[in-house]
Amino acid sequence: MLENKIYLIEHKDIVKDTIIYSIRQNKNNEIFKAHFPGSPITPGACLIEIAKELCEKHIGKPIQIAFVKSVKFINIITPIANEFLNFSITISEANDKYQAKVQILSEGNVYSKINFELA
Repeated sequence: MLENKIYLIEHKDIVKDTIIYSIRQNKNNEIFKAHFPGSPITPGACLIEIAKELCEKHIGKPIQIAFVKSVKFINIITPIANEFLNFSITISEANDKYQAKVQILSEGNVYSKINFELA
């Protein structure tokens, strides 16, 4: 789990069928010293894991990523320039599986899009 290590949840809001988690990245976490020294970048694998953890928190039970349909890293996310991020999540359920579409935003700009199936 990356919560309370690499990020903290600041706020959760639900607008119609969209869940919005506002998080704050922990720029002092060890991962940013290695990825990359002097110019930290939030690893894509961490962004996917954070998205999964936020979906899991909303659903209320442990889930795993069953299939990643698509991931787009549109802009670089850094813990300094993008300390605060919004994860805008839409989830639908069918046959004990969840389809999740996630947009990661900072200051209204889309930085990443993730579309995956969770089970």
